[in-house]
Amino acid sequence: MEDLSDMSRALSATTSLDQVARITVERCVGLVDATAGLVLLADSAGTLRVRASVGIDLARIANLERLSGDAISERFTALFDVPPEALVAVPLVTGGAVIGIVAVALKHPGSDADEWLLSALADQAAGPLESARLGGEVRMEMESRLRASEASTSAKDRALATLAHDIRSPLGAIDGYCANLDDGLYGDLTPEQRVAIGRVRMSGRHLLSLLDTVMEMARLGAGVVDVAVQPVHLADIARDAVDMLRPSAAQKAQVLETRELPDDVVLADAARVRQVLVNLIGNAVKFTPASGRITVSGAVSVAGGNRRAGLSVTDSGPGIPKAEQGAIFEAFYRTDRAAMTPGVGLGLAISKALVQRMAGELTVESTEGAGATFTIAWPVHDDRTGGEPRAGIDRRSAT
Repeated sequence: MEDLSDMSRALSATTSLDQVARITVERCVGLVDATAGLVLLADSAGTLRVRASVGIDLARIANLERLSGDAISERFTALFDVPPEALVAVPLVTGGAVIGIVAVALKHPGSDADEWLLSALADQAAGPLESARLGGEVRMEMESRLRASEASTSAKDRALATLAHDIRSPLGAIDGYCANLDDGLYGDLTPEQRVAIGRVRMSGRHLLSLLDTVMEMARLGAGVVDVAVQPVHLADIARDAVDMLRPSAAQKAQVLETRELPDDVVLADAARVRQVLVNLIGNAVKFTPASGRITVSGAVSVAGGNRRAGLSVTDSGPGIPKAEQGAIFEAFYRTDRAAMTPGVGLGLAISKALVQRMAGELTVESTEGAGATFTIAWPVHDDRTGGEPRAGIDRRSAT
C-alpha cells in the first residue's frame, strides 16, 4: 500500500506527459523487481507508441512495428529478449477505455501476485497519463491555431489555450487523491468521511465539465472544431435526446414528450445535432418549474420554394424578455434568472456556433411569462442516401 501511495504522490507532482510516463515505467520496474519495462500509449489513430522505457536498447524500440491483435505478446517477448513466462503486460484503463499498456520483463517467471501488483500500479498511472495527454493535445492544438492567426487572436483566446494544462491536471490530482482515500490507502474512513470524499470528487468532476465547455468554446472560436456532414434522420436524434433527459425531467415531476417528429432527412453531423438538442432540452428542464411541460416537435417551413426541416424545444418556463433574446446566444451572457443557476453562459453560444458550422439556423421565440421555443433547422436533403426515411409522421408522445 505504501508503494502505491508513493507512486500516486510522484505522479501528482508533474503534468508533463513524458515525465508521467517516465515515472510510471521507472516505478513499475522498481516495484516488481523487473529488468526492463516500457509504457505504450495509443495515438489519435489508435496505434500504440512507446512513450517511455527502461532497460531496453533504443535500436530495438526504433524497429518496433505497430502492435496489434495476438502478436502483442510475441513482439514484447522479442523486444525484451526474455522467455514468455518472464513477461507481464497489463492494460492502462481510464473511463472504461484502454489507453495503453505497461509491460515489464521480470528476473523470474511471473506469478499472479506480480500481475496483481503491476495492475494496481497501472490503475494508479492511467488517470494522470490520460490527463497529461489530453492537456497536451488541447494546448498544442490551440497554440498551433494561435500561431497561425496571430493577428486576429485575442488575449482571452491565449488564456483559454492553457486552461486544459493549468486546471485539468490539478483537478485530476485531486480526484486521484480522493480515490486513494476512498480505497483506504491512507487508512479506514468513517461513513461520514466517505460521504465527504464523494462530494469532493463530484465537485471536481463538475469543474472538469465546466472546463470542457470553456475549451469547446475556445476551439469553436479558433475554428478547429470539425463536423462530419452526412444525411441525418432528425426524428431518431430527437428520441435519443429525450431519452437521455427524461430522468432529469422526472426529478422535477415535469412532462417531457415528443410530438409530430419530422420524417425529413437533413445534411448535418448527427453527434453534434444530438449535442445541441440535449443542451436545449437540458436548459428547458433547468429553467422550467416543477410539474411543467417540455415538448420536442418537428419544425417544417417553406420559403422561396425551399423546404426547411428541424426540431423545436418548447417549454412552459418563465420565458425570455424580448430585449435579451439576441444576447442569450453570446458567449458568457447570462440573464438575471440564469444567474441563480449553475453554468458559465456558454451552452447556447456553443449550440449556435455548431449549428452554423453545419449550415443550419438556431432561433428562439418567446413571450415573457409564457415559455420559450428554440428551433434548429436545415434545408431538407432530397438525395436520401443515408437510408429511406420511415413513411408518415410519428405522432406518438412519451411522457
